[in-house]
This record gives sequence, C-alpha cells and structure tokens, in this order.
Amino acid sequence: MFEQDFKAFLSQNKLLLPEQPNHDDFLQVMEKVFQYSCIFGVFGSKKRVTYVWSTLVLGALICVETMAIWKVIKALFGFAIDIIGHRSVAARFAGTMFYSISIASLILASRLFSAWHSLSAAWAKVERTMTLKVPVDKTLKKRMYFMATFMFSFSMFEHLMSIITTIGFDCPPELILKRYVLLSHGFMILRHEYSEWFALPLFFISAMATLLWTFQDLLIVLVSIGLSSRYRRLNQCLARVCALEKKQMECDKKTESLKLYTWRKLREAYVRQAMLVRKMDVALGGIIILSCMCNFYFICLQLFLVVTQSQTVTPLSRISYFITLSWLCIRVTCVVLTASDINVQSQLALKHIYTYDTHGYNIEVERLQDQLTKDYIALSGKGFFYLNKTILLQMAGAIITYELVLIQFDNKGAENIDNIQLNTTST
Repeated sequence: MFEQDFKAFLSQNKLLLPEQPNHDDFLQVMEKVFQYSCIFGVFGSKKRVTYVWSTLVLGALICVETMAIWKVIKALFGFAIDIIGHRSVAARFAGTMFYSISIASLILASRLFSAWHSLSAAWAKVERTMTLKVPVDKTLKKRMYFMATFMFSFSMFEHLMSIITTIGFDCPPELILKRYVLLSHGFMILRHEYSEWFALPLFFISAMATLLWTFQDLLIVLVSIGLSSRYRRLNQCLARVCALEKKQMECDKKTESLKLYTWRKLREAYVRQAMLVRKMDVALGGIIILSCMCNFYFICLQLFLVVTQSQTVTPLSRISYFITLSWLCIRVTCVVLTASDINVQSQLALKHIYTYDTHGYNIEVERLQDQLTKDYIALSGKGFFYLNKTILLQMAGAIITYELVLIQFDNKGAENIDNIQLNTTST
C-alpha cells in the first residue's frame, strides 16, 4: 500500500528519481582543460611524450629561476653591476618572483591533475547517488568555456602588449628578440652575455610561465563555477518542493511520511554537497594560497610602477602599465567572486526554509535548517582565510598599506645601492 502511494506521489511532483544519469558537463570540461594543460608542462598525462615535454618545461623553468636568483644575489651584495635599467628593488625581485610562481603553479597544478581521478569519481558519485531530480544547468559548459577562453585570451593580449612596449615601434626586425630579452630579463642576462641560442628558449619559457600563472587562477574559477552550479540546482529543487507543498493544503499521514522522505533526501543531498566542497577545498588549498599571494604581490608592484614611473616613461609604456594593472584586478575579482558564490549559494536555501509553511514543518526541515545555519561552506587557503566577498575589501586595504611600505623600502634600497656603487668605484 505504501509503495503504491509512493509511486503516485512521484508521478505527481516528479521531484524524486531512483537513479540519476551518469553525465556531468563539469567533468567533461575539466577533462579537456587538463588534457590541454599538458601543452604548457602540467604533469598528469600517462603518455610518455607529454611526460618528457613536461619534464623539459619544468627543467627549463628551474634553470631560469636559478640564474635569476644568483644574479639578484650578486646585484644586492654589490658583486656585479648588472642593475642597469632595473635599479628598483621591487623590479629586481619581480622576475625572480614571476618564475618562482610559475614553478609552484606547475607543481600544484600537476598534483591536482594526478588527484583528479579520485576527485572526479567522488563528484560523479555524489551526482549518481542523488535521488532528487534537480534541474539541469544548461549554461554550465558555456560559462566554463567562456571563462577559459576569456582568461587565456586576455592573458596573452597583456603579454603581447608587454612585448610591444618593451621593444617599441622603432626597433629593427633583426633586433626585436635581442632588445626584448635584454630589457625584459635584464635582471638575469647582461648585454655581453646575450646569445640567440639562449634568447629563443628564454622567450618561449616566459610565455609558458605566463600561461601557468593564468592556469592556476583558471582552475579556481572553473571548480568554483561547478560547485556553485550544484548548489544553485539544489536550491532550485528545494524551492520547487516548498512551492509544491504550499499548494497542498490537506495533510494526512500518508503524504506526511512521503514529505518526510523528500526532506530527508534533500538534507542528505546538502550534506554530500558540503563534503564535496571540502574535498575540493583540500585539493585546491595550495593553489588558492599561491594565487592570492602572487596576485597581491604583482598588483602592489604594478601599482608601484604606475605611481613612480608613469610620468617618466613613454605613453605606450604608461598604457601598458594600466592594462596590466587592470588585468590583474580583473583576475582577482573573477577568482574571488566565483569562489565566493559557493558561500552565497550554500546559504540561499535558508530563505525558502524561513518562509516555509509551518503546517508542513517536520524534523527533517529543522535538521536541514540547523545544518545550513551552522555549517560554513566556502573555499579557503588551507583554512587560513576564506574566499568570500569581504576578502576583496580586505585585500584592497592591505594593498594600499603595503604600497606605501613598498615605496619607502624602494627609496631606501636605491640609496643603499648608490652607496655600494660609490664605495666600489672609490676603491
């Protein structure tokens, strides 16, 4: 008798399903993203060719980083006068930081790629075992592809603008590579050390490092879009349950037991979703810390260049400074807002529960309300901070504070370098 009532209830509201189809647009897009990431050196593919290629990219990045650190140490201690055009302390460290971040991005992205098989299995299991008929997010794949295309395209555009600004429009074609390498990597290569056999790989590696830097932010954005999409679908399902039960004014024992079953399945779905967010948070924790750290550093650096050098450089360089600064701010905003949407969507179901009709209130509704109220869901940097909307204001305040410190430190650093050079020439 109960089974007949249960089947009748299913045919009426169509909110429950015995099984969900094993199909997920998010997993399909992420598989393609990781496959293409092997082009710029991310480990994880089982093919021998891609493994050898990734090893070569990592080895080249480590060699460039080692040379950059050694040249910076020599310059800071006055052992070599190789700071022409890169007198600023902040500018000398920028190249070293850039390549160290790219190496860390490659390692962390490779770790995520290696662990993605188990993470995708957990993601598919949550979707497959859910007995709720949640709405399908038809725009998920389009939004993920749009963000990937937008971030990589704008990153390459910013990199191209940096190259054009460095070489200028008056450079002869045969000197383009030489001028770019000597000016953009003056912190590690001198004019008498220049060689095309070294300049060509260096030009290529700098492009790979730019892609790796963008890729770490893209991973956070794509995973955040997928997690917030799942919460949005659950919230839509919960809203449909509330709207359906508001229409049923009469409540007998049979329908009461079925409602209790529906709300239990909803609560279990939110529990599994919270567990999935925490699994992804553990996997993304290192990438989130690295992304926030390097974006914060380079925003401070670029703002420092805009403040201190915008009046002494060419108009093209001034435009390039503002484009780079704008792109950095857009990247940070995209990362934070997409990640914070997980926290927002995890709490939206409460507004439907608060307005739920009291005559249909049961123990499972109370448990779900208590769970959503007390359980804080958000991506974090290894638990040190959470990616929510308030962190944007905190980062803005910290950037202004450290910008003043950076300017003061740079002035003192320039004075110390002048003293070292003066003592060297006098002796």
